Amino acid sequence: MSRYRDNYAQFGANNAAVFGISVDSTWSNKAFREQMGLDFPLLSDSRRTYSRTLGVLADTSWTARRVTFVVDDAGIVRHIDLAADALDPTGALGVCSLIKKP
Repeated sequence: MSRYRDNYAQFGANNAAVFGISVDSTWSNKAFREQMGLDFPLLSDSRRTYSRTLGVLADTSWTARRVTFVVDDAGIVRHIDLAADALDPTGALGVCSLIKKP
């Protein structure tokens, strides 16, 4: 999350919105967001509904895998980063710059 925080302005320059989703509780996410100094929302999926729907829920541990999705304004998934790649915003930023609308 720190890399997304550090590159938040670049996402804004590409007219992109950034938000995180976690299976942790709203209160845990609030504390984590404050601790990390995140400028973007961190949403709670404590019921794991969206994680399951998106196919990122690890069935054995009920945790969500680290995944970054770039979704355009028509709702089409344009890019997916998994695992360690999801921690680095470089790929997402590149795709955002390509699909940027003025």
